[in-house]
Amino acid sequence: MMMGTIRLNFIVAGLAGLLTFGLSIGNNLLLTSCLKTVYSFLILFILTFGFRWVLGLMIGAEHAAAHPQHTNLTSDTSVGQTLDLTTPDEDEETRELLKASLGNNHAPSSADMQFSPLNPPKLVTKNNLNPEQLAGALRRMSED
Repeated sequence: MMMGTIRLNFIVAGLAGLLTFGLSIGNNLLLTSCLKTVYSFLILFILTFGFRWVLGLMIGAEHAAAHPQHTNLTSDTSVGQTLDLTTPDEDEETRELLKASLGNNHAPSSADMQFSPLNPPKLVTKNNLNPEQLAGALRRMSED
């Protein structure tokens, strides 16, 4: 809940813009003064929204404390107050689906599979390289 209207935002931001323009025109160029005026206007326009919102919360809390509303006494007051973290039991349909999906899978079982480590190819380095070939390769790469 916000207090007032958007007209209040325009009035506060407009006054701040006029004050900023008036104070900065004597020391800055026209374009710089106008830019600072726009920044001032936008910042105060947004800050006024926040101020109106906080003021509305404060007034609303005071209004609610002064005038308590009577709630429906027949409704359950514990609704939405608790969180059930228990996992439901598996039912028979879920078990059947799991059995069917495992039965259709023709992958070999863990007893049938044999362990075989990965055999990646080994990196080979050339130890006996001609220095002239290396210099030529370096020249060609630096030209690109």
